[in-house]
Amino acid sequence: MPQPSKNYKIAVIGAGAMGLTAAYELTKQGHEVMVFERASEVGGLAGSLKVQGTKLERFYHHSFATDKALQNLAAELGLGDRLFYKGLTTGIFYGGKMYDFGTPLQMMTFPPVPLLDRIKFGLSSAYLRLLKQYVPLESLNALEWSRKYAGPKSTEVIWEPLLRAKFGKYADDISAAWLWGRVHFRTFKLGYMQGGFDQLYQALADKITQLGGTILFEQNIKSISQKSARDPVILTMEDGKKHHFDRAIVTTSLPILNKLIGAPEPKHQPTYLAASCFVLELKKSLVPYYWLSVNDTDFPFLVVVEQTRLSTTADYKGRHVVYIGNYLDTNDRRYTEDPLKLLNEWVPYIKKINPDFKKSDILKWHFSKAPFAQAVITPDYPKSIPPHTTKLPGVFFGTLSQFYPEDRSQDYAIRIGQKVAAMATDKVV
Repeated sequence: MPQPSKNYKIAVIGAGAMGLTAAYELTKQGHEVMVFERASEVGGLAGSLKVQGTKLERFYHHSFATDKALQNLAAELGLGDRLFYKGLTTGIFYGGKMYDFGTPLQMMTFPPVPLLDRIKFGLSSAYLRLLKQYVPLESLNALEWSRKYAGPKSTEVIWEPLLRAKFGKYADDISAAWLWGRVHFRTFKLGYMQGGFDQLYQALADKITQLGGTILFEQNIKSISQKSARDPVILTMEDGKKHHFDRAIVTTSLPILNKLIGAPEPKHQPTYLAASCFVLELKKSLVPYYWLSVNDTDFPFLVVVEQTRLSTTADYKGRHVVYIGNYLDTNDRRYTEDPLKLLNEWVPYIKKINPDFKKSDILKWHFSKAPFAQAVITPDYPKSIPPHTTKLPGVFFGTLSQFYPEDRSQDYAIRIGQKVAAMATDKVV
């Protein structure tokens, strides 16, 4: 393996997909790397919990067949045979009923939408899939575009409930480029790693340490400073301890980066929504789909994901595993309220989806939440995308708000991790 022209001592802040990928690339090149992670585990938003002894992501994750960076990394780490893809069913819950909504034929025969609007919806979706670039759409309003090209009833039944459930008070301001990202990269087969994506992050962590890197957990960084390009980057910890580096890569959210480096609040910056998610371990299946979008606007959650239709119940000792998720403001009571109280309130809604459901079907439950999970993609969002460079010449930045116009993606995180690693070592990007 070719060695770099110069070896650097480099700090990587964050042990999610992006930070671990960057650290892996750097250790492969022979650099001295220390990873600082605030939590007690790797994975970031893809961090895991245990369900009957098997690791499972706290928030639902899958891969698309087009996720080449993820596939290549898994293969490089010896996990290629664990990654699989399969066709899955998708549904919409609307008007108190579940409808199949996973194939073009099912979309074209979707009863709540009249024929003309179904045709418009199909044609507009095909346009979004075939359009190579999102640029013609980014200055347009998503709901206005949808009403014009997908039809008013398709918008009312399909797109608008999704936008309002996902973006809340920001729904009327979302860019049509987000619709493009939602449709363009979707594949009819979805992928998962048998035994959980945690294996990918543990394998990265193991490789980093095998190659001489260090990963530190439960690390609280107070500030990052650098006097000039000739001076070291200094990480000052909450306990006062200082670490000196040649370079640093930060993979947090933009507000956290600005606080760490003492940067002023930018004129344009992304607005973030939080994520919250229940994982239910059930006696029996809840829905006949992997993915059920909840388009009845009086429901307190936006999606039901039956994980064991992507993996299998055998992975979880016969239990059916279901995610129930939301994107929220951090002051929303569904984010701040006691999870048990929320779950009790939501049981009647779950029962509306499946009348045979009983609270006693829940054998165990888990609840997770994260404050910076979803950037709000507005028409002027490109002005808010932060650069990979910072006001400190030795500090580089990678974050989920640089994913555009996609929401979040492990594949995208891996690509950005590789990019900032190259930038930090003076490689051509």
